[in-house]
Amino acid sequence: MDSATANKQLIDQLPKIAQRPDQLETLFDAVTFRERLLHEIAHAKTRIYLVALYLQDDEAGRSILDALYAAKQKNPVLDVKVLVDWHRAQRGLIGAEKSDGNAALYRRYAEENTHKIEVLGVPVRNREVFGVLHLKGFVIDDTVIYSGAS
Repeated sequence: MDSATANKQLIDQLPKIAQRPDQLETLFDAVTFRERLLHEIAHAKTRIYLVALYLQDDEAGRSILDALYAAKQKNPVLDVKVLVDWHRAQRGLIGAEKSDGNAALYRRYAEENTHKIEVLGVPVRNREVFGVLHLKGFVIDDTVIYSGAS
């Protein structure tokens, strides 16, 4: 048996979840992706789980946090969790002046809102060169949105 056949047999033995192509949607650009993400957040009923490297203190990051906190204030029982890279959350951009990084942004939003969301740091590695949290997955109610983009 050649290695290609052996590899295919191994792949065929892995657990699977059947997917229906008619239930999948591909978002082809960043604008569409962001609009869809904000739409899903605004209409969430039970849960929002976001996993990202970080939410930056810039227009894009603040727009996501604004949407998350607006959804939570509207529906206080909404289960909202944001998982970010613990290391990246504690520092600013490389080359920028010393700061508390994105963690300061997360704290500021928590202080300004009655109903808090959980922003959880995931310790990946202590040095960025060896690894960071590069997952970019979002579960909003029964919708899964995934991005491989940087």
